[in-house]
Amino acid sequence: MSAVLAVAGGLPLLGPILIGRFIDDASTGATARHLFVLAGVYVAVGLTRQFMAVVVAWTAADLAWTVTNELRSDLTRHVLALDLGFHRRTSPGELVSRVDGDVTALSEFIAQFAVKAVAAAVTLVGIVAVMLAQDWRVGLGFGVYLALAVGTMYALRNQAVDEAATEQAAMGRLLGEVEERLTGADDLRGNGGGSHAVARFQVAGARLLRAMLQREKQGVILWVASNAMFVFGGIAILALDAALLSQGSITLGTAYVVFQFTQILREPLGQLADETERVQRAAGGMARTIQLMDERSAIHDDGRDSLPSGPLALALDDLSFTYDDEDDASPVLSDVALSIPAGTTLGVLGRTGSGKTTLARLLLRLVDPTVGVVRLGGVDISTVPLSDLRARTGVVSQDVHLFNASIRDNLVLFDDSISDERVRAALAELGLLDWVEAMPEGLETVLGPAGSGLSAGEGQLIALTRLFLREPDFVLLDEASSRVDPLTEERVTRAVDRLIEGRTAIVIAHRLSTVERLDQILILDAGRIAEFGSQSELRSRSESRYARLLATGASSEVDAALLDPGAP
Repeated sequence: MSAVLAVAGGLPLLGPILIGRFIDDASTGATARHLFVLAGVYVAVGLTRQFMAVVVAWTAADLAWTVTNELRSDLTRHVLALDLGFHRRTSPGELVSRVDGDVTALSEFIAQFAVKAVAAAVTLVGIVAVMLAQDWRVGLGFGVYLALAVGTMYALRNQAVDEAATEQAAMGRLLGEVEERLTGADDLRGNGGGSHAVARFQVAGARLLRAMLQREKQGVILWVASNAMFVFGGIAILALDAALLSQGSITLGTAYVVFQFTQILREPLGQLADETERVQRAAGGMARTIQLMDERSAIHDDGRDSLPSGPLALALDDLSFTYDDEDDASPVLSDVALSIPAGTTLGVLGRTGSGKTTLARLLLRLVDPTVGVVRLGGVDISTVPLSDLRARTGVVSQDVHLFNASIRDNLVLFDDSISDERVRAALAELGLLDWVEAMPEGLETVLGPAGSGLSAGEGQLIALTRLFLREPDFVLLDEASSRVDPLTEERVTRAVDRLIEGRTAIVIAHRLSTVERLDQILILDAGRIAEFGSQSELRSRSESRYARLLATGASSEVDAALLDPGAP
């Protein structure tokens, strides 16, 4: 890129120099052949400039996209590695703005402004050098003028960076509002919340408008200042040129070169001034990108220990947890201690707010405990590399994310190394092959956005198969059957039974029927263990909470049953 720009930046100087030489040589009686040669070189330089313009545009675009796509990848990896606290306070829409919008501003800066700036710098330095060689006074005048013009533009540009960053932050908040409202569109329409959504959108839009106007104000100031510099600087240099010519200190050809260089000088500086908006956006985007890269996850990934092979025993040592990003932080879990052998299945019950989901996050190390330790296979999971932990554990939640892609891609998460034969074998083992083959195009059936075309229960079947293909040793099912319709429940039940077979499994249940086949039961109440024991032990004790829950009926909802723990 540097080599291309060095050539492209130097070529504009050759045209005026050749014409100046032509004028001087013609006035001193040069031969027609000599003048034709100069004219031919001039035409060749003009054609070369056009060719180099194409080369510069192609090279700049290639460089811009190569660099910024790498940056997008780095940012995406970084954001995915950040902890739950960061994602709780940052909306997906804002992250889209920062990972894509800010980086796109940088891409445009590289492809449009940066190449112009470098080429302009080569041209401007070349002008000063040529003028110094012609007459030191003209060269010095050009140098002073350039220093003042560039210094003024730079100072004003810096003043606009904060405004540009503020504008892009406002854009991120606006996108966050849009994303959140679109995600909840059905609830908003069904419950008459549309006017509220529009009002919030208008408030975010007004903030963005104010930020844009402030940034535009800075751009106008820079445009006026730079154009004033061009006008007065150009007049001063031309006055100096005329004075030197009248004194006979320079030739007519040199006077022409000075005049043309004055015009050339204005073009690159004018382009840079006109591109101030792009510069401001890029500077603001870079500031926000650096700020995002400076975010550090509370989950440290510096462990070196390894998990033992096979199913993993689970032990919780006096576990407590508090969300410290809440205004009124209070413990969600307190003094939770238990141990289950490898290959055991544990059902977790509790009312909404009892700490079930937080326990799941701790087991998967999406958050770290405030107090206490989580051990898998006897190893503190905070000492295990996250990549190793993720490879050995798997989760299916009640909110399954499906992609606008084929069923196969949704099953393997776009991993082409997993063969169709292996996918079909997994589906057959889970008793789901007939269901998939009944789809219009089998494995190649394309799902709509967010998995539209499948019911919630069918989405759970996809998620269960996806997890089965990974072959984890520790499985967590977070209310995976809570949204299953009766027609699909039998398939889900068979798939779950096969998935947890021979593995350590934690099943957070919404229905009592989900945990009846599990080895042990844990009941949470207000973040504490209310009851823990084997299935048979708790069933046999009529005074146990679990026995009283079963007495309400296996199909009962846990929340409803636990409202009155003393109910028969």
